[in-house]
Amino acid sequence: MGKFVIPMTEYNRIHQIVHGVIKDEGNVERGCTFFAIVGSYLLNKHYGIKATAVAGGFALCVADGPSCIFYGKDEGGKFSWADDGFHMWVQTEEHIIDFMAPIYAESFAIAQPDMVIPRKMFQKRIEDDKQNLDDLETVGDYMVFPDPSLSEELIDRFLNRQTNTDLLNVAETWFGSRRGKQKSKINMGSNDGIIRHLTLPATIARSTW
Repeated sequence: MGKFVIPMTEYNRIHQIVHGVIKDEGNVERGCTFFAIVGSYLLNKHYGIKATAVAGGFALCVADGPSCIFYGKDEGGKFSWADDGFHMWVQTEEHIIDFMAPIYAESFAIAQPDMVIPRKMFQKRIEDDKQNLDDLETVGDYMVFPDPSLSEELIDRFLNRQTNTDLLNVAETWFGSRRGKQKSKINMGSNDGIIRHLTLPATIARSTW
């Protein structure tokens, strides 16, 4: 397997579709579960790539210094994670993919407002996963802490909500055919009778971590 699982154009396509589906649902910057579950589903079904959504702790060096972002919990200086503080990403046999990466800036806008986080693609080989947080020294260095029990709990919780599965179906419909031209907009109906007009957001990755 090469450096990336899919090219940046395909990565951005999945990111934009998932972002476009949930951007009006509120707290899209905290929508890692939706990005991961829908992203893994599309990779499996449309690309034939075995992928799963995995939850746990996540850390990434985003600037010299080093300056890092952390998805998890700080308990007295100890890094941890739980269902009220975690991240979720996509994992293949050899790669970690985060389709939420282009909106890291929005995700950390409140917690770290002075940090400038560029819109980049996150597709990294698992073998490059650091073994210690102190080793996050260069931009792009990362470390994940997969939690199988938490992953299973969050996936089950997600799939047990009809609204989530409906939105997943909207995302797949919008994706259409892998070889087909991507539609820039789609209409989505709801139980309240309101028709929502979804458009692809402009938040795309322009380089890579």
